[in-house]
Amino acid sequence: MSRRFTQILKCGAAALTLTGPAVATAQTAGTQTNAVPALRLPANYFPRFGDTEVVAGLDGGVSFGVRAFPLPFKQDVRLVLARHPQYWEYGVSTRINDTSLVVGVFDNGLGAAAGIPRLEITYNPYRGLQYSGLLQGNGAYSRFAGGYAFTVFQDRVRVVNNAGVAFQGDVAATYTQTEVGAGYGKMFGKINTSFGVNARLYTFPIQREAQGSLDVSLNANTALAPGLTLVASHFERLVAGHVAIPALNHGRSQETNASLTYRLPMGATPPAFTVGALRTRVTRVWTGNVTTVYGDLLLRAEALPSLFGPSIGYQWAADGTGKWLFSLTFMGK
Repeated sequence: MSRRFTQILKCGAAALTLTGPAVATAQTAGTQTNAVPALRLPANYFPRFGDTEVVAGLDGGVSFGVRAFPLPFKQDVRLVLARHPQYWEYGVSTRINDTSLVVGVFDNGLGAAAGIPRLEITYNPYRGLQYSGLLQGNGAYSRFAGGYAFTVFQDRVRVVNNAGVAFQGDVAATYTQTEVGAGYGKMFGKINTSFGVNARLYTFPIQREAQGSLDVSLNANTALAPGLTLVASHFERLVAGHVAIPALNHGRSQETNASLTYRLPMGATPPAFTVGALRTRVTRVWTGNVTTVYGDLLLRAEALPSLFGPSIGYQWAADGTGKWLFSLTFMGK
């Protein structure tokens, strides 16, 4: 497995607007006082960093860059720019009301000779008409589809029905897609829990093939003590059947994650630079028999919107081998 480390940049800073103060400079008689132009960022700019990914690869060639980096525009536009051993990954994406737009060349794995060109337009409001078009190169699948979504049980359950045509390799096939999703959350004392389920069915009438899958997720978090937080989650995917387009074939999946975070107390006027938090994380991929443990040291700089610091981990593979993992990690203040 390649040492490709991706860490999610969690920026939980409050929405900010940065403005430069007007600066008056004393001049000799007959000169005017000039104000320095203000630097203005969108009010919700820094919280957008919550989805940003820092890419760093240390073997099989050097990889580095960012994904989902927010550009400082009123419209939320995200940039992808990453260097892989043999190709560049670059592109932009945005969502305008209920329409998502994506264009660029995207990740195709560490050892690939070229990225995957992609152009995608998706219109998918929570209810009502749905349509999407996806064009991709280098062997990735493409599709054109349309349908309708509706909700029941006071919007707690969403049902989507689509029909379309998909292409991959030498295969071109019409298909239908039906998805039913629901979620529920509840507090049990100090423990906050949530449950989600998504049932999915693809049918390919001409090939007489179908695949059904069921995703189930469980999440819980609680404060064990002041500053000490435990977060745990489990994901299961059950699959039956097979369809003609390889990219639409889902596989069995089973994964458990847990993290324990201690945030050091900060006074009313915290220092400009100090240790902000200590965190340990454990991931167990049951279907691949892979276990990974991380230890994170998160530093706090008053001038930055997030905590950051080194992460050291160790991964045990299914064949009994292991490797050390070194990366940079982030967490919201």
